[in-house]
Amino acid sequence: MAKKKYTRGPEEENDDRKGLSKEAWVTIGTIAAALITGVVTLIVHLYPKAPPSAAVQTPSPTLNAASPSPVSIVTADAIAGHWSGQAKDSSGKSFQITLDVRKSCSINEQCGSISVSHVPCYGEVFLDRATVDEFDFRVDNFYGQSDRKVCQPGGGEHFRLRPDGSLMYSTSYEPRAEGLLQRQGG
Repeated sequence: MAKKKYTRGPEEENDDRKGLSKEAWVTIGTIAAALITGVVTLIVHLYPKAPPSAAVQTPSPTLNAASPSPVSIVTADAIAGHWSGQAKDSSGKSFQITLDVRKSCSINEQCGSISVSHVPCYGEVFLDRATVDEFDFRVDNFYGQSDRKVCQPGGGEHFRLRPDGSLMYSTSYEPRAEGLLQRQGG
């Protein structure tokens, strides 16, 4: 008995090509990408925006240790350097004062040192509060020949940069003192 040879019919000849052509898949991918891009664009433009947070709103021009602003950082750069001058307290006593402030010093940081000749007090200064031209420091960590019975840690050393480049000094504790310091060196 002879074997009968099997031949395919016209319907079966297309069975070798299963699925879509490469060109069809490229077209489908392009259309899908365009749809995704369109949906994302619509969501971005039509979805209500969140209200701005308090941290992004206009920062306070003054910073202090109790409420530093995370948006705006005020430093003591305007008065960085070595300052020296004469001051007088409310009892009439004159004395020499020097102030050294390092660059990039910000709120609550140790910024340098201060010395007051007549007490004497030699200590480190820490920035408590600052604006563009006014700086409040507290003094702590007295060293050297400081009279530790008289030198007390705390705030109250106020400096205001004047238009002529000098530095006005005042205290907020008794005995009140005022003076004028000049920048020393370059």
